[in-house]
Amino acid sequence: MPMRLRRKYGVALPATLAAGLIASGCTATPYAAKVGSQVISVSQLNQEASDLASNASFVSTISSSVQVKGSGNKTYSTSFMDRVLGRRIALVLIDQAVHKLGIGLSTSSPIAVLTAEQSYGGPQSFAAFPKRYQRQLIADTANITALEAYLTRTNISIPALQSYYNSHQAEFTQICSYHILSSTQAASQKIYAQLQAGANFAQLAKSQSADSASAQAGGYLGCGTYAQYQSAFGNTFATTVATAPLNKPQPPVAEKSGYGVALVSSRTLIPFQQSIPTVVATLFGSNGTTAVGSFVSGLAKAANITVNPAYGSYQVSGTTAQVVPPKAPSA
Repeated sequence: MPMRLRRKYGVALPATLAAGLIASGCTATPYAAKVGSQVISVSQLNQEASDLASNASFVSTISSSVQVKGSGNKTYSTSFMDRVLGRRIALVLIDQAVHKLGIGLSTSSPIAVLTAEQSYGGPQSFAAFPKRYQRQLIADTANITALEAYLTRTNISIPALQSYYNSHQAEFTQICSYHILSSTQAASQKIYAQLQAGANFAQLAKSQSADSASAQAGGYLGCGTYAQYQSAFGNTFATTVATAPLNKPQPPVAEKSGYGVALVSSRTLIPFQQSIPTVVATLFGSNGTTAVGSFVSGLAKAANITVNPAYGSYQVSGTTAQVVPPKAPSA
């Protein structure tokens, strides 16, 4: 996987392969990588791998793309170690650039703290990391955010974020809703007629909804923002739950999987403090992450980067920079 910087989990973990590196003493050479005059030691790499792997919630989010554990006791896969190393190299390059440009963001800023928590699965998941590593992740997030703001020329001061939040409160409203899904509009219309005649919504959902996941909960979909509903169910359904009167079944509307009768149980404005990471991400837009990735690849091309041969080599091609594992020995 090429190196891509992304908000979720801070910096994407690059590279591929799947052998096994021991978490301590995997090589006699003291460095894992050198980025200019800055050294990433083997002990630092091992500690970071251990910190990441100790968080079960985090591991579950990356397990579909990389094998964390190695084949031996207390080992990690080569792919995981190379991704952690490639990620740390990128973060060192970002740190060097941020200090050179003089654009740092304080690690005590709620922007850095709350974005770091959200990036690693929320406050509960983030709290599962060691305290020492939490501080590192916040510092990493502060640097990435500062660089992204610089590259996109975005004002992320608290007053600017508050101003956007105040004028776009519909985007930060938590909507909790139910639905009864049918495969056709005609079937959905019959269900709506039954509800109009006094039928119980939850009972109809359990017996007639085509959405088996929500049916057993009486059609309960959970809570989300307009954007989340839009992504999951489409524009028409999202608009319906965003505007419908509370606790009143609505006429059938198109969903991505058919037609649904919706019922909104509540709409609650998410507090500004909790909304900060979302406001920042919205202001950066879709080009922010791409801009950072391209910038870091440019830094990597110009930098003097050496990777311990035990981990492979560092290669930059176009906008892709990653640690490439060593070739397996011939038979």
